[in-house]
Amino acid sequence: MKKTTYILLVLVLAAMSCTKMLDVQPTASISADEAIKDKSGVDKAITGAYYSLHDVGNYGRNQVIVEDLAADNLAWTGTTREYQQIANNLIAADNAIVDGIWTSNYDCINRVNNVLIRLADIDMTAQERNMYAGDGLFLRALSHYNLLCYFGGIPIKTKPTLDLNSINQARNSLVEVYVQIIVDLSIAEQILPKTRSVGRASAYSAKALLARVYLSAFQYDNDPVLADSAIMKAGEVISKGGYALAPAFNDLYNGNTTESIFEVIFDAMNYNRLAQYFFPVSLTARYEVSPPPGFVQSFQATDTVRFNASITFDEKNLPYGIKYKDYTSGTDRVYVLRLAEMYMIRAEAQAYSNGNIEDIRSDINILRTRAGLPATTATTYDELKLAIEAERRHEFAFESQRWSDLVRTKRATAVLGIDEKFTLFPIPLSELQTNTLMTQNPGY
Repeated sequence: MKKTTYILLVLVLAAMSCTKMLDVQPTASISADEAIKDKSGVDKAITGAYYSLHDVGNYGRNQVIVEDLAADNLAWTGTTREYQQIANNLIAADNAIVDGIWTSNYDCINRVNNVLIRLADIDMTAQERNMYAGDGLFLRALSHYNLLCYFGGIPIKTKPTLDLNSINQARNSLVEVYVQIIVDLSIAEQILPKTRSVGRASAYSAKALLARVYLSAFQYDNDPVLADSAIMKAGEVISKGGYALAPAFNDLYNGNTTESIFEVIFDAMNYNRLAQYFFPVSLTARYEVSPPPGFVQSFQATDTVRFNASITFDEKNLPYGIKYKDYTSGTDRVYVLRLAEMYMIRAEAQAYSNGNIEDIRSDINILRTRAGLPATTATTYDELKLAIEAERRHEFAFESQRWSDLVRTKRATAVLGIDEKFTLFPIPLSELQTNTLMTQNPGY
């Protein structure tokens, strides 16, 4: 076992053994004391933390767009120069979009930290306290993980920012960030309800995110122990979660929720602007980003089901993404975790750790069958790795996956033709200017 994996696993066990999240007492009085003083205040604060996922810098727009734009599923076709920098993988430290991603995720983290530090003093049942704590831990883990995927080692925040004296914090190592995420999710999966209403995290949402995180940690460290953990968690969600693949791929974007493990819910008051940025000018939208020819042509000729649910053309034969269709009200759902990914996680973890080839092929073929495609022809580990990469690219197009996929598997340099140092985004200039302990990523 590699030294870094040993350290990671030891730290996880140690942190979990001494973590008493629900026993933490408030250590300072800030304005949140008045807002979070009873169960109603806790509920509103947690709802506000979920609503932070609506932010422009989060799943309301840029978390979704940037993942595909920095990779090869989207090209810049609009007027926003910050998107052009991302598309070219030449990002300035003062890029407002990258700054927004950083700020939005830390805003979510700070919101839940304000709740977690107060929960022990609020009058409620143990079940209610566990539910709200689980919500907070899940959201904190998701936000830390999204930051990790873009920036590498980042400051871990487990306490609320109380004043300007607490904003200076050095970066934690990548291993330390993985440890914190795994600890948070390991607790969350134990205390969250097994079923929740759409848009709220459940125990299986935590398990599914754990599967994703274990896979990412495995690809970073290449130790089969982490691969086994990813396989186990994905398998639990598949076999015990009660989810079912949508019968038809297009159903996913027409109201089917049987496959959804966790998604962000939008409405007319809390809307996203994804369709507006994807749809063409001829439909009075912005056409800020669009599928490039290479991606359009990458679909197999027989992969019409997924193609037709993902891309269409306007009257000028310009391609545009259609997974998000409501460009007037912005109420499209945004998937964060769905069942199809669990099959892909299990397949990838096995392919990269020399698992059973027929099991890998079986998981790939489950998605191919749903898409109306013949079984994969891949029979070797190298072929299966590429087959999984291609399946993920077309299955999860415009769903905030592609950049992380390529960086995680260390394929970004070969596929995108970029220097290794640019597989991390620059730490925002605003953070460097306000946090005296922050350091920049190499190359910026």
